[in-house]
Amino acid sequence: MKKLQVFFAGILLALMAASCNMPQRVTVVPTNTPEPVVEDTPEPTETPTPLPQREKIAFIPSDEVPGVTESLTKALDTICAGYDCMTITGEDAIENDTDFVIFAKEPTALSSLTDRFPQTRFIVIAPPGNAINNAWTIQYDEAFLPFLAGLALTENAYDWRSVGLIPNDSPVWGSHAEEAFLNGAHYMCGNCRSSLAPYVSFPLVVSLPGSSSPDSWSAQFDEAQKSFIYTAFLSDEAISEALLQKLVSLNIQMLGVSAPPAGLEGNWLASINFDWSGTLMQVISRSLAGETQGTQPLVLSITPGELTEEFSEGKAEVLRRAYADMLSGLLSPYTASKEYTEQ
Repeated sequence: MKKLQVFFAGILLALMAASCNMPQRVTVVPTNTPEPVVEDTPEPTETPTPLPQREKIAFIPSDEVPGVTESLTKALDTICAGYDCMTITGEDAIENDTDFVIFAKEPTALSSLTDRFPQTRFIVIAPPGNAINNAWTIQYDEAFLPFLAGLALTENAYDWRSVGLIPNDSPVWGSHAEEAFLNGAHYMCGNCRSSLAPYVSFPLVVSLPGSSSPDSWSAQFDEAQKSFIYTAFLSDEAISEALLQKLVSLNIQMLGVSAPPAGLEGNWLASINFDWSGTLMQVISRSLAGETQGTQPLVLSITPGELTEEFSEGKAEVLRRAYADMLSGLLSPYTASKEYTEQ
């Protein structure tokens, strides 16, 4: 009996030992595999192109030449969208980084300024023939515009029957406006006397203060119309709606210094003026191209209207040639007696 118990005990021990050597089943807990992170690909960006440096322009006006000051002020209002412009009181306000300094009147000691500011370009307004060293000279004479206006009027006037309505106190038209206007007309026709009655010497001139009322300009024109006017030159000061309608009703052909008012194109021969902003742009362009000094005449602007058969290219060329002769000194907008008394 005891041997039998020992036998079973041995078998049990053997079974227990065998179970310990059997492979155990392991339960693996699943883990979440992280998805690969996709990095954002940076979008290519353009490197901004730096804007070109804007030229710095300083303007020095002068009460002694109000016409030039007014014309330059209007010109700078036009071109200064592309430049850094400022109006300064005098030479002491010029800054070292200023590219261009524009003088309405020539300074007394320009040479000292050119030495002080060697990188600055100076622009001066002066009569033709006055080239200024180390500076840009824009050639100008206040009598040029009224002379060309009188010439343009007369070469377009049938039987010379014409009238010019011009201010006698305008700084732009100048103190010799009426005289130069008549000289321009006589340069074209000599003794401009009508060939048909009433026999009158033309052109007639209505010269009033620029602030005169529209009624005053209209009344003076009515006096001139008694001589049967066919062509009129109108300053901006003389223009009013009532006067323009009167001229249209009389079928009078017109010239002026500005673009024709809307609705008058059919009676408009041409607009004659000087392009101050275009002139400044030419000087600046020439300077930026490498030129350091020189002369530049004011750009003559001739804009024909719808009456191109009456105001032909040949008539425009007559004006250009007369202007070139005045610039060169071959032609004077003043009378000989006036020139003599002023010497």
